[in-house]
Amino acid sequence: MLRRWLALVAVGLIVFVGAAMAVSALTSHPRVRRITQPGPLVVVAMPSLSWADVSPTRTPALWALAKRGAVAAQTTRDLSAHSCSNQSWLTLSAGMPTTLGRSVGQTPQGHEPGPCPKPSLPQPGPDGSAAFPRWDHWRHLTRTSGSPEDIGRLGTSLAAAGQCITAAGEYAALGASNRAGGIAHYSASTDNVDLVTCPVTFIGLRGPDDAYLARLVPRLPAEATLVVTGMADDTGPETLHTVVMTGPGVSHGLLTSLSTRQPGFLQTTDLSALVLARLGADAPNLPEGRSPVVRPVTSPTEPMVQVTDLTRALNVEYPFVRRFFALFLGGAGSAMAIGLLWWWLGRRGQAARHEPWRPPRLLRWWFAVVGAMCASMPVATFLVGILPWWRSAHPQVALSLAVVGVSAVLTLLALLGPWRRWVGGPMTFLMVATLFVITQDVVHGSRLQFISLMGLQPVYGGRYFGQGNVGYAVYSTTALLLAAVLAGRVIDAGHRRVAAMTVILIGVAAVVVDGYPAWGADAGGPVAMIPAFAYLTLSAAGLSFTWRRLVVVAGSTVGIVGGFALVDYLGPTKYRTHLGDFVANLRDTGQLTGLVRIWTDNWALLTSTWLDMTVALLLLVLMVALVLPHTIGRPLRPLLAGVTLLGPGLAAVAVCLLLGFFSNDSGTVIPPTGLLVLIPLLILLAACLRRPAAADPSAPPLAAPDESLSRVRHIITPRAGRVRDRPTASTAPR
Repeated sequence: MLRRWLALVAVGLIVFVGAAMAVSALTSHPRVRRITQPGPLVVVAMPSLSWADVSPTRTPALWALAKRGAVAAQTTRDLSAHSCSNQSWLTLSAGMPTTLGRSVGQTPQGHEPGPCPKPSLPQPGPDGSAAFPRWDHWRHLTRTSGSPEDIGRLGTSLAAAGQCITAAGEYAALGASNRAGGIAHYSASTDNVDLVTCPVTFIGLRGPDDAYLARLVPRLPAEATLVVTGMADDTGPETLHTVVMTGPGVSHGLLTSLSTRQPGFLQTTDLSALVLARLGADAPNLPEGRSPVVRPVTSPTEPMVQVTDLTRALNVEYPFVRRFFALFLGGAGSAMAIGLLWWWLGRRGQAARHEPWRPPRLLRWWFAVVGAMCASMPVATFLVGILPWWRSAHPQVALSLAVVGVSAVLTLLALLGPWRRWVGGPMTFLMVATLFVITQDVVHGSRLQFISLMGLQPVYGGRYFGQGNVGYAVYSTTALLLAAVLAGRVIDAGHRRVAAMTVILIGVAAVVVDGYPAWGADAGGPVAMIPAFAYLTLSAAGLSFTWRRLVVVAGSTVGIVGGFALVDYLGPTKYRTHLGDFVANLRDTGQLTGLVRIWTDNWALLTSTWLDMTVALLLLVLMVALVLPHTIGRPLRPLLAGVTLLGPGLAAVAVCLLLGFFSNDSGTVIPPTGLLVLIPLLILLAACLRRPAAADPSAPPLAAPDESLSRVRHIITPRAGRVRDRPTASTAPR
């Protein structure tokens, strides 16, 4: 058995590595090029400018710059759903998301955005300088917030190196101020801006103005680097905005950075890092921003096409998320209602004829198809990113049909493939497919998760690579259930040690992919997965979960997650993620700011509405069902009896989802998403559990009879932790 197990592991590893190499070859690109600033830097902000506004006819000056420079889509979300110019300029100044005063909420579909705060103008001095009288008060408010922001960082850092900033326009002074609220050179008007006195110039316009850009470009000093940015949403709905950068040190292509790791995508703090890059080796490390680089492209218009496609895809996808899942849940609920009505009528008819209840094969296929379609939906939302659905005349319809089509293909493969002869075969196929796709995507930069309906949602910021909360919920639930099902099959063959090794292998792979800084870069995920896999491993080995083992698991969890963070911290600063930044903050300040913020935000989300309280209720129902299989858990009894180790597997999933909620930022989405994966898989398993007595032997069977019911079950002796043999009809955790 061990040799066969090792051979299967080797084959699986070869397939995965081969596929990874193929994906790497297909997605290979030229090495990125650094941006240099041999002359002055000029930043022009045109609030609400997006790539939908850019074309050769509407914006000829900007289009000409884009054809020879580097471009990107920019997320401008700060600490509120709608970004206003005052927030965006303060974010640029602090180098991290910052807000001050009243925030504007997300714009409802079909409505106009709320009004942004009026500009706070500085008081001009006699020598062309200016200052904000209330800056000390503003700085106190931002420094004492949940995540302290250092407004004035840019102005002070440049001044220390002998470089000043000229600010022109209503909001630009907020970005140019130093920590004392002073601006070296300020003009309320943007006409005839002084571009020579200071090496850095910030110009804040009121909106897109290509004519102004056409007048400005001929006045630029020699070897100047020009950045045109949409900067903020202001009067428009939330969207991705335009960034165009030109200069002698800027190659033609797509802008990207190590903070987003997505080609053609920047965040506002990356522009902060660009300004600070003028200091060379003395540039301070920002918590989130990294200086942009360029992925070179030879075609003059291909970069604009790519960022326009990206902007359109994300702008279509995000508003459609709620509607899509409403349609999905409505369709799944209707299909289940039809099946249950069919089941009730059939059972009632057979009872009237005094016949034993035998569900017809067609009904079992109905539930199998419904379960498989719903279980394959999450991974289908990732795979459709390969298709250019956003170029359709009706992109939301195209996206929906693509998801349904991919789900249908996966359903057919699951139900008709050779694995169907094993009761857990169809669900195992779907789980393997889900893990394979998500793992390959995370290892290669999370490009599919970036634009998925169940992905990172970059328009509203937060995370741009690695494993997001929704993806983590799908990933961890699938990995734990797959480990339980496969280990249970090995136990049925009489090899508990190999079963425990199976759980360990899947657990180690899942934790590394999710937590390694260069891949998933997720701290909260391993915190939840390690205890869950440890419990499942002990269950597979036939050992009880004692207090001593609990302490060992807790210590191992802290050690492993801390190891990921330490490895990230010890690496080069520019490659550091939030894991290494947490260690740096703990070392410098001794504060657990990130953990406190996670717990505070999760509690606020959990108690904000009655609907969010159902997160805890759903997990409670699952746990009670496992503890009381003869009452509330009665529907699970056939599954627990028919599939060895399924009970501990479900318990491990419940533990993982509960811990994942507490250990991840905005973790309320994790338990519902996990159940969205778990419930369809259980429906599919229930449909495949038995074969109808009158089945046609010539027809392909939906599932083979469960042979594990005739085998000897291993029951844990709680005190001694030993295994004794006794036939049983349930494998629920004791």
